[in-house]
Amino acid sequence: MFPPDDHFIQIYKTRAAAYHALIAAEDADSNLLPALQAITPLAGKRVLDLGSGSGRIPLLLKDLDNQLVALDLQHAMLREQAELARTIGRSWPLLQADLRQLPLAGGWADVAIAGWAIGHFTGWFTDWKAEASRALAEMQRATKPGGALIILETLGSGALEPAPPNATLAAYYQWLETELGFTSRVVATDYDFGSVQRAADLCGFFFGEQFAERVRSNKWSRVLEFTGIWSVTNASD
Repeated sequence: MFPPDDHFIQIYKTRAAAYHALIAAEDADSNLLPALQAITPLAGKRVLDLGSGSGRIPLLLKDLDNQLVALDLQHAMLREQAELARTIGRSWPLLQADLRQLPLAGGWADVAIAGWAIGHFTGWFTDWKAEASRALAEMQRATKPGGALIILETLGSGALEPAPPNATLAAYYQWLETELGFTSRVVATDYDFGSVQRAADLCGFFFGEQFAERVRSNKWSRVLEFTGIWSVTNASD
């Protein structure tokens, strides 16, 4: 079970539009898509986006002629994603499900992406490694042999240098690399909010008032952000 009163779960359940306003300001220099394409070409591929939220990855891939399936636990996030897809004249299958039990046939995807999702398990579960292992096993099962598994997580918001935000995330990132064979790269994905007030408002609701005060005191309309991308080729049968 997920902790129902968790700060982030409540946002994902009840504030999907505000959440999307936050993430829409990220990756101001458009570094993310080239970084993903450097791992594996994405055009024309079957892409499974896990923990898809309001559609950050699907919207990023909108011009690549993919077969895309987006999955998230929260109905509110999927509803927001459907609305955003409609504004660009697009649609793709949206599934409400748990990352640890995917309603998909084995080997469907050429590429499976889990963006800013599995890392939450380190805060939600005491035995986060067991739960993350279940999610990763499902990613592997749903992806064809030789396909790509890609995980994206934060390496610091408002930080001058990329680093895991806390010790538990550091342990998770190390586990991906040393035990599961993922390789990693770092991408600058700064937020550009256009004004200090908007930066403080949007960062405050997600990262907390202490972070919002840093934004105001430093007069940040642009907030530094680093994203880690971990990838591995799915093992052949």
